[in-house]
Amino acid sequence: MKLEANVILGKCYNKELYGMRVQKINNDWIRTWSFPVREETAAEEGFDHVQITGSFLAAEDYPGCPYCEEKRFIVCGSCHKISCYHGEKISTCQWCGNVSRVDFQNSLEVSGGGY
Repeated sequence: MKLEANVILGKCYNKELYGMRVQKINNDWIRTWSFPVREETAAEEGFDHVQITGSFLAAEDYPGCPYCEEKRFIVCGSCHKISCYHGEKISTCQWCGNVSRVDFQNSLEVSGGGY
């Protein structure tokens, strides 16, 4: 069976960029590890063009954000990019600055890039 994996980008609350490796297992995307990444490297590797739809469960040993260690994230309703989530009810997207109420979903559409 062919392994299906990819890297999606996230931003920490301090606007630091990181990559999040996801692997498809039984029709779910599982977050397996994360790492700091520079914008130039993300663009060179094509991480900024990744678009994935589905659930994004965390593996048992997923370390979370490499900066704040948070394992939860939000997806902006405007730009569809990922930011760390720290339990707030109103959140500001670290990518586009959109401010919105946090709403929980089972399936997400995420997009990388557009620094």
